[in-house]
Amino acid sequence: MTSPSIEKTTQKLTGSARNAGRSTVALLRDGGYATIGATDAAVAYARRLGERAEQMRGELPDLKTPRNRAELYASLRELGSSVEQRFDALAGRGREVVESLQRSRPTRNAVTQARVARSQIKAAVTSVRRAGAAGGEAAEQAAATVGDDQTDGYDALTVDQLRELARERDIRGRHDMNRAELITALRKA
Repeated sequence: MTSPSIEKTTQKLTGSARNAGRSTVALLRDGGYATIGATDAAVAYARRLGERAEQMRGELPDLKTPRNRAELYASLRELGSSVEQRFDALAGRGREVVESLQRSRPTRNAVTQARVARSQIKAAVTSVRRAGAAGGEAAEQAAATVGDDQTDGYDALTVDQLRELARERDIRGRHDMNRAELITALRKA
């Protein structure tokens, strides 16, 4: 359950996004781009920190003590407009960063390699499925052949394998039986 203040804030943000001609999905997408743009801007900002500090002082709206409520609202609207402009600028910058990464040769090579690897994996899966199906058919044919012959294949199994078969067939006394006794009991079962 969300608090009423959170719901009101969400409604205001969603409403202002729609009023600005931006859907909620577009706002969220632009938020991602703005994050990338902000990171890129932070790196650039750190590189030229001294000169940028002076420039930013001039960009902030004057929020000195307003004389009345109207001046306060005007200052806040100006600040909101400034924030929205910065957000849009950061989103644009983030788009440019993403687009430049998408156009870069290493990115294209990585995408190509991923596609090739994906197709190779799909081909390998198909081969394994075919081999499994062929192995299953071969096993069925071998079982049919063994069933037709007088041999039942028990002679090729280990004592542990014979005991496991005896357990599956619920043969009593299997733990005390030797190999020959297990084979005899399995043939009778």
